[in-house]
Amino acid sequence: MKIFLLSPESVPMNQVLFPTFEKTFKEKGHEFVSRIEDCDVVFFDLHSRVAEYNEDDIEWLSHCVIPVVTFDEWDRGNMSNEVWPFPLTEQQRLVDVFIGTVQGVHFCRLMDKKQSYLKNVFPYEKPILFEEPLLTTDELFNREYDICYIANQSPSRDAIAKALLEDGRLKCDILIGGKKLEFSDFLNRHKNAKLFISSGAGGFTDERVQCLFSVAGIIRERSNQLLLHDFIHQENCLRIDNPPTKQDLDNIFDVVNDKERLYEIYKNGYDFVKKYYSKEYMATYILETLKKEGICL
Repeated sequence: MKIFLLSPESVPMNQVLFPTFEKTFKEKGHEFVSRIEDCDVVFFDLHSRVAEYNEDDIEWLSHCVIPVVTFDEWDRGNMSNEVWPFPLTEQQRLVDVFIGTVQGVHFCRLMDKKQSYLKNVFPYEKPILFEEPLLTTDELFNREYDICYIANQSPSRDAIAKALLEDGRLKCDILIGGKKLEFSDFLNRHKNAKLFISSGAGGFTDERVQCLFSVAGIIRERSNQLLLHDFIHQENCLRIDNPPTKQDLDNIFDVVNDKERLYEIYKNGYDFVKKYYSKEYMATYILETLKKEGICL
């Protein structure tokens, strides 16, 4: 399979998309070409909704019957009225109309279980962005805080923080809004807590699992997000409603005070992310999906 990577010209290439999977693709015998005219499939990065693509590439694509594989990481949550693939730029709209008439496969982040999608649209998540060595039981249990919750401000995140503080039983390091921390500071704050909270501003999850899974145990906000492999409450994460119920808070309180149970959930979450969010796993999933859809030979 000869692949052409179509990304916007006016912004740097998304480093956690195509470059992440290149090694695995090449090991499996696929080739990347520098000219769109030389490819037999186009990998189209839809993430940016403002940047421009090379007009000649768009023109060629709109007149040539060739399989197109799109990757959409646009940040839409359940407070948004936008439904995949919208919004699109004018250039993306031209190709979107064309895609409907040819063979294509579409990978989309933040899909909604409640919505209906075309049969060739598949869930996709970013791979692991950062990891550290597995903690020991004592290293995790002896931390100062029970929960670290650092995020940009949103009404849904405010509601979670308010419930934690009003309950008062859990020792929390909470920073919602305010100045954005450097990643090293963000990381070090989480190293003082047994658990971190992964919640999106609009109801779907953020990327904390990809960069904090090895640092602490995982708390995930319940949502209708469609994942390729979903986390399991009380096995590899703790689930909370928004705002957390008394039962949610009781569960967290019991776990942070049970050394072995806390570590079991942390370790299971670590193993789960290492397996299903690795670069190799995601690249293989993409290739196997293309093969099933008749694109990757």
